[in-house]
Amino acid sequence: MELSSLHRSNWWFLIGFGLINTIVFSFVLLCLTFISGHGLAAWHFPLAFILALFLNYFASRQFFPGESFKVFLRTALIILVIILISIFIAGLFYDISSDGQMYHMESAIQMKAGWNPFKKELPPDLNQAIWLNHYGKGVEDPQATIYALTNRLETTKSTNFILLAASYCLSMAFLKRLNRFSLRKNILFSTLLAFNPVTFYQLLNTYVDGQLASFLLCFIAIACLLYLEANRYFLILLASILIILINIKFTALVFAGIFTVGMLLIFFICKRWKDFRRAFIVSVLATIFAVGVVGYFPYMINIVQYHDILYPGLKVLKSEAAKFTPPRLIHKNQFSKFFISFFSHTDNLHLTATKDPIIRCKIPFTFNKTDLFNASKPYVVFMAGMGPFFSGICISSIFIFGYWLWRQKNRKTALPFIIMAGTILFSVLIISEAWYARYTPQLWFIPLILLMVSETESGRTISRIRNLLYIIMLVNISFCLASFPYVYYKTAQIKYELDQLKASKKIIPVEFTYFTSNRARFTEYNIPFMEVSIPDSNAVFMSSSSTKIIPPAVMPDLPKSLVLRTGEKIVKHFHLNDSRGYRVL
Repeated sequence: MELSSLHRSNWWFLIGFGLINTIVFSFVLLCLTFISGHGLAAWHFPLAFILALFLNYFASRQFFPGESFKVFLRTALIILVIILISIFIAGLFYDISSDGQMYHMESAIQMKAGWNPFKKELPPDLNQAIWLNHYGKGVEDPQATIYALTNRLETTKSTNFILLAASYCLSMAFLKRLNRFSLRKNILFSTLLAFNPVTFYQLLNTYVDGQLASFLLCFIAIACLLYLEANRYFLILLASILIILINIKFTALVFAGIFTVGMLLIFFICKRWKDFRRAFIVSVLATIFAVGVVGYFPYMINIVQYHDILYPGLKVLKSEAAKFTPPRLIHKNQFSKFFISFFSHTDNLHLTATKDPIIRCKIPFTFNKTDLFNASKPYVVFMAGMGPFFSGICISSIFIFGYWLWRQKNRKTALPFIIMAGTILFSVLIISEAWYARYTPQLWFIPLILLMVSETESGRTISRIRNLLYIIMLVNISFCLASFPYVYYKTAQIKYELDQLKASKKIIPVEFTYFTSNRARFTEYNIPFMEVSIPDSNAVFMSSSSTKIIPPAVMPDLPKSLVLRTGEKIVKHFHLNDSRGYRVL
């Protein structure tokens, strides 16, 4: 391997290493604080950052002997800048997602208010208490530490950007170490891998699936790096990723196990006995720590108190999933649902359907206005959620890989790649609701891995088809860019509403309904309010939520994104088309 490629690989690794460990240490520190009986504080995230840099210093000494301190300072500055920019960008946008406003941000609010989930359950009458009390907090805990530091709830989304950057850096670290592709191809592949559509369209909200996709990509990257060289810092990062991945959500626990088995199987088949042993030991220790210590909440508590590690249980989880499953899919098996969604138009049927909607399948690579309209939505897309061209991309990549495999003289060399792609596919198909893209974001990696493997097939026609597919993949994810102006527009509406309410200098009667986290917006704006029950007939609904208010008479104008209802008669109406699915009036 060229020294320059190894040098640059180590640079990329150190940046990704520091970013990941900042998030992981913030999670571990907060969990250990909860275990000791104390609560969230502003020092958690800064201390996590310092500990991550401390570890980076020793890694720099191994990777860059003779210039370690200079490299350490430069990479530390890059890590700091990425974190600060992430916090700044996240603070510019309001989370307009339903689940984000209902309970993801609520976790941070409750922790900042003194809730210790390791010691006490929230009262059952609290909004979304069942999910707050029994869901893992691998995403919410690090976000809460940022909230405690900044006192701005919207900055919690910054972990999305931090982990996106980390997954990109680790992908570059592997590709540079592999030293097989040009710099342009390395940048292209890392971009396509990191900007998973689920990751991309969840950047501006607090859903956890985008971060799950980033962590799964980080796992794949570190497994590949371990295959090339099983050094101690690669093993440390493997442990860090597993510790937090296992605690993101119940399905993440399953994915972590499947991905770990797939990695170990590759080492075993390739007779990498030393690497197998070291990776196995690290994985076991990390899993024990992830489940038994920092994952004592929720896993051990669920087992001890409710005798079910997945409490509230699969029956309840499936019942919740059934609420958003289109009627035409609800009685089909998981494979039928997956393939129907895979070959359908990109659509959000649940938002607009008043009856059983028609699900139209399509020819791969074809699209219509339904695909284009829904592919750019800033919230979770249900049918064909990976984008309008994904089915065609997958089919084409399988044919190209098959052609590459047929041309190989020694097909055993393809076995590790087949195991890798098969592991990812198995982790997708084992999930009963795999048709819903955000539940299985790792599906995006399969066609790209197959295309990257086939790069050794240099025939002109195949190369042109492959390059065309890369362009189509870029176009496919570029639709997500349209969500940024939309969310910015909705953010401006929300800010306008809050400015109007603050300018009234009155106590605002408000009912937050399911979006109780919106009280943080009132608090941060220093708007006095009192929570009351407001009938719909007298309510003004704030934009992008079901929060109801009664505006004071002294307000010079109603916020232009609100809908004022008096009885059954609409006396004034404005444009409203947000993530809750309200109709345009």
